[in-house]
Amino acid sequence: MKLFNSRLAGKSCVLACLMALGVYATPILAEEADDQSQGTHSQGISKHEFIYSYDEMLNFDVEEYLQVHAPHLVPYAEEISHYAGYSSVSPKVLIALMEHQTGIVTRASTASKIERPFGNLSKKVGFREQLEDISSRLAKEFYRGHAYGQTGRNDKLTSDKDAQNAIMVILSKQGDDAMGILRRRGGKGDTTSSKEVGKAYRKLFEGKKKEEEESKAQLVTVADINDYFQLPFPAGESWRNGGSHTNHGSGTYPQSSLDFNAGGYWGDNLSHIWVSSSAPGTIKNHSPCFSEIIHEDGWSTTYYHIENIQYATGSRVGRNVRVANYANDKPQALCNGGQSSGPHLHFSMKKNGQFYHLNGMKFSGYEVRTGRDSYDSNCSYFWLARSGYKYCAWTNVYNYGVTDSEPPEQGDAYSGYLSHQGSQIQPDGSWFYYSGGNIAADLTGPANADFDLKLERWNGYNWYQVAISETPESDETISYAANSGYYRLIVYSYSGSGNYSLRVVK
Repeated sequence: MKLFNSRLAGKSCVLACLMALGVYATPILAEEADDQSQGTHSQGISKHEFIYSYDEMLNFDVEEYLQVHAPHLVPYAEEISHYAGYSSVSPKVLIALMEHQTGIVTRASTASKIERPFGNLSKKVGFREQLEDISSRLAKEFYRGHAYGQTGRNDKLTSDKDAQNAIMVILSKQGDDAMGILRRRGGKGDTTSSKEVGKAYRKLFEGKKKEEEESKAQLVTVADINDYFQLPFPAGESWRNGGSHTNHGSGTYPQSSLDFNAGGYWGDNLSHIWVSSSAPGTIKNHSPCFSEIIHEDGWSTTYYHIENIQYATGSRVGRNVRVANYANDKPQALCNGGQSSGPHLHFSMKKNGQFYHLNGMKFSGYEVRTGRDSYDSNCSYFWLARSGYKYCAWTNVYNYGVTDSEPPEQGDAYSGYLSHQGSQIQPDGSWFYYSGGNIAADLTGPANADFDLKLERWNGYNWYQVAISETPESDETISYAANSGYYRLIVYSYSGSGNYSLRVVK
C-alpha cells in the first residue's frame, strides 16, 4: 500500500481498508443475524475452544485422532501436539484451520499440500515451519492488548472476541497496515471466514462428543499459593536465573516464563542435572523436549528444552520429583524447532490453560518482580526477592523448597557388569561437567571379587587421576573436593567378575 501526503487520501485509504475487512460494511449485521438463527454450526471459535484446556490435554490424543480420521497426517502428530502445548492454542483449532485452508485433513488426495498445510496463510514452507508460524501468530494475537500496568491482573483478560480476532487476523489478506487499523478500531474483521473455521472445527470434532469433562483436580483450591510452587530444580541446589519473559521471548505481557540453568555446554554430559516438578500434578508430554504438569486449582507449569523424560502422560508425580534432564544437544532441546542459545530449562506458568503473568508469584519463597520487557536485566526492574534480599537476572538462587517438599533423591545411579580385569567408564561411557564442590562416589560390587574405583579430570589434553579407592574388596568410596571442570569415573576389576552399582552425589 502506498503512502500519500494528503490527509484526504489517507482517510480514503483507511476507509477502503476497513471496508475490505468488513469493519465498515453493514451487510455483516444481517449475516450475523442469519447465523444466530442457524445455531452453533455458524458460530466462530469460542475462547473455550481456542485455549488448549487441561481436560483436552489428558483426554484428546492427537495421534489417535489422526490414525482414525487422517492417517496420512500421523507422522506430524508430535509436531501438532508440541506447538499446541507451546502456544496454548488447542490442537483442534490448528487442525481445523488446516482443513479450512487446504482440506488436508479429510481429503488424503491433498497430501501433495503437506509442505503447506495452512496454504497461503504462512509464507513458510514445510509442515513444521508453517505450524510453528501459525500457532505463534495465533497466540500473539490472542494475548495482544492491555498490559499488567493497565489491568493489575496476572491472568490476562481474554474473551471469545480475542479468540475470533486472532483467527481473523491470521485469515486476513489485507496486510499489516489494514490490520493495524482493525486492532485500533476494535473492528470485527472478516467474520464470514472466521465462522467458516468454526464450521470446520465442529464438522471435525463435534461427532467425538466432548470426552473432556471438568477435572476434579482443577476444582481443588490451593490453600496457600505462596507456599505451593517450588523452583523447578531439586531442593538444595543453586541454579542461575535468566529473568522473566513472555513464553515466546519478546514483549511485555504476560511474562509467564523464567529460564534456569546449572551450567554446561552443547555436547556436555548433563545427565546429572535434573529438572524437578514444581508442585504435585499430572504429566502431559507434548513432545520429547517439552512437558507440562497439571496441578490443582487450574494451575500448570511447563518444562521446555528437556530430554530423558521420566514419566508418561497421565502419570501422577509429587513435588520435587526428578522429571527430566535439560538437553545437552541442540537438536534435542529444539526437537520441533525454535531457538536456544545453550542448555537450560525454559519454565512457564499457566492458569486455566492461559499463560500467567508472574509478577508477585512465589517459588520456594522467592517473589518475582517482572521487568519492563522480556529479559530485563536491570535490577531496578526485575528481581527475585526472599528474606529481604534481591536476586537480579543472571545470579544464582538456592532452592529452599516449600513447607512439604519431598527430600531430594541423593545422587545419580549407574550399574554394569565387569569381567575379570575389565573396566568401564561412568556415567554411561562418557563424562560430566561439574561447576565445583564435593564429588562423592560409592561403588558396590560382588562379594567374591575385587573391584576398584578412580576419579579422573580432563586437563585440556588428557585424562588424569585425581582420586582413587583400592581396597581388597568390591565396596569402594571416593570423596573429592573438586574445582570446576570435566570429570569421569573408572570402575575396574582387579580380580573376579560380576555386577556392580555406582552412586554419584555432586
